[in-house]
Amino acid sequence: MPELPEVETVVRNLNNEISSKTKLKIIDVNVFISKIIKNLSINEFKKKIIGEQILNFERNGKYIILKLSNKKNILIHLRMEGKLFLQTKEETNIKKVRVQFTLSNGMFLNFFDTRMFGTFHFYLNKDLLKSNELKKVGIDVLDKKFNNKYLFNNLKNRKIKIKTFLLNQTFQAGIGNIYADEILFDSRILPTRNTKDISLNDCEKIIKSCKKIIVESIKEGGTTVNSFKSSQNKFGKYQDKLMVYHQKMCKICKHKIRRIKINGRTSWYCSHCQK
Repeated sequence: MPELPEVETVVRNLNNEISSKTKLKIIDVNVFISKIIKNLSINEFKKKIIGEQILNFERNGKYIILKLSNKKNILIHLRMEGKLFLQTKEETNIKKVRVQFTLSNGMFLNFFDTRMFGTFHFYLNKDLLKSNELKKVGIDVLDKKFNNKYLFNNLKNRKIKIKTFLLNQTFQAGIGNIYADEILFDSRILPTRNTKDISLNDCEKIIKSCKKIIVESIKEGGTTVNSFKSSQNKFGKYQDKLMVYHQKMCKICKHKIRRIKINGRTSWYCSHCQK
């Protein structure tokens, strides 16, 4: 599943692609997989957005927000393998498109999703942040307020594994399985440690590692695991810098990387480096 760096990269690429194409309007919509549209019928969805101008793309946690004119929004979650590309007719493989927006310049905004888990919701500005999807999203990990004190205050009275806590999107927005493993390795903390045993100093290490890794991954275009692409010809490069996730040997101490399940999620760590 795309995590914060991957979603942020998609948003930045799409904004760069439309910045030189002013006043792009949606002139038609084709929905080939109806279950992707969640809170409106297909006809209602089309009526709401056809004729609206694309303003820009934003990110909230792992959600993409397509901002439209007249205070309208399409809230998109890529889930496991969703992809959102701006393409010409020649570039488009229509057999694989799940939702297609025809634009006023003759191009298409195409949504691809092999596993068809992706979701589209329509919201007006006044309802967006109050939606069932976004009201559950915690503080963004790149926010200045996401600091050691915030982390410590939210985990000190809990009795769960630190890895499980970091994956909880109601407390933080953007960290998934890949980056939780990488952050804990970088901060030299075992993923199996209980939150009640994590000190304020430990939290400072986690926050420092988190911001460093997330920012660096964004610079590298995210991590391509399996099929992630931020745009049609762009793969992420951060997978070349992964230290423990899907690795066999620790790049620091050369010990074997261990693989375990924590609350149903596969986790990779080095028992020699992480204490």
